[in-house]
Amino acid sequence: MDKWVQLNNQAAGRDKIARLIQYASRAIWDSLDNSNCHPALVDNFKTIEYILSTFRKLLRFGKGLDAFYASLKAIHYPDLTIRVTLTLSKVSQSLFLLADHLLWLARTGLTTVDTKKWSNVANKYWLFSIIMNLCRDFYEIVRVLDLHKAGCKSGITRCKIPASINSPADVKRLALQSFVLVQGHKDIVVDTVKNVCDVFIPLTALGYTSLTPRTIGLLGAISSVAGLWALLDSTAKLTPS
Repeated sequence: MDKWVQLNNQAAGRDKIARLIQYASRAIWDSLDNSNCHPALVDNFKTIEYILSTFRKLLRFGKGLDAFYASLKAIHYPDLTIRVTLTLSKVSQSLFLLADHLLWLARTGLTTVDTKKWSNVANKYWLFSIIMNLCRDFYEIVRVLDLHKAGCKSGITRCKIPASINSPADVKRLALQSFVLVQGHKDIVVDTVKNVCDVFIPLTALGYTSLTPRTIGLLGAISSVAGLWALLDSTAKLTPS
């Protein structure tokens, strides 16, 4: 309970909680709509989604500059692959947030912009940022597997991965090795799950994929849970980030 109170006191924590409810609301209203439920109930969940979306834009206001400064720090990271992917991700994220800020100003009536155009711009930058994150995740996974194989060959790591699965014992051994790897590197697993779920949201918004609002809502909710996990458990947060 103390962790949830602390989480709610953080801007990032409030954003993740609001995001979870927002995408859950999207999944719910689409399910209700397909079940021919009362239109008023569907509209209520759509309203909740819209309000939380606007609330999150307000929470993110000004974060574009934070993301840009974070990209300046990432330039100096010693590992080349992480340096490139992390820097490009942060730059794209900052541009996404700047476009998102314009959309929030338009919603509040403080300015007039072409919301469809700027929404597409924001989604393109968000998509590129996620793709860079996935490239970094893939690099981290390959590096962990290489270290694991090296440890097996040198005898540092006790393991015996079967070349082929011929018996239940081989299945159990492979499952045990996979479980050990996941437990030892859950930061990479959590980050990969989050980014895999997230990537379909801008892809669908831009028309590259045709997923239903319910599917997008479920993917967004799973991604939000992964993000909350990383905030609550420091060992589940991939660093540097």
